[in-house]
Amino acid sequence: MSRLSSFSPSRAFITAPARELGVADHPVFQALPLEARQRIEATGRLQRAQSFGRALAEHELHFVLNGAVGLFPGAGDICVSLVPAGAVQGWDRALWPTSPGPVAIPLVETLLFSTPAASILDTLGRDWLTRLVMLQAQQRLRGLEAEACCNASHAVLDRLAKWIVRLHEGSAGAPLHITQAQFGQMLGVQRTSVNLAAARLQALGLVRFGRGRVRILDLEGLRAASCCVAPAASLADRAAPVRAPESKSFLQAPESPLRRMA
Repeated sequence: MSRLSSFSPSRAFITAPARELGVADHPVFQALPLEARQRIEATGRLQRAQSFGRALAEHELHFVLNGAVGLFPGAGDICVSLVPAGAVQGWDRALWPTSPGPVAIPLVETLLFSTPAASILDTLGRDWLTRLVMLQAQQRLRGLEAEACCNASHAVLDRLAKWIVRLHEGSAGAPLHITQAQFGQMLGVQRTSVNLAAARLQALGLVRFGRGRVRILDLEGLRAASCCVAPAASLADRAAPVRAPESKSFLQAPESPLRRMA
């Protein structure tokens, strides 16, 4: 049986400028077996995705180095989960490439390292990946439940503050280039509702909105105004293996400092 751990990226990784990051810096990549790391580097590519640009390719595994990716169910109008910096999107696509899944859209300018998901299946094996995805499924479900409760019970102002904090942290404090209409799409509300909430946050001296750009003036005040400052499902795609099944000797990874889960 493999041992699996979940962890959060180091502060050095989260705060590093995007121009200084490569896939070798990604905490999940570092925890993978050597052969998997070599295969990813050989078949992958670094790419920069624009805010609310094209959806990420479904047949690829995406290591998020900087920025944030939102998951939208089908052609849905609301973001139900966040894939933050230090996380990975697409493990399940390696196992079930034809199954329907959420549409992954960059919420801010995002730096990714993307590699064909099929190559990961060939390298790690179906049993190994199945265990990882099953672990993630439980964590994702908890995150989705929390997000559903938030969407149903919290005011637009609280949720807008929450998402601004999330995107700020995912972008390592870089300026946020996002319009109020795009915030409306993320929150699943009309633009007029976002306009009112944004005006209130601005009147409180917490942020400044202008021409598709958001500038945070008081981060701690914005945290206090938000309903939840922890990224949704932040652990879901940060779950990474420390050791693969014993039957796959070439997948043995070196000792890792990651905290072991019971």
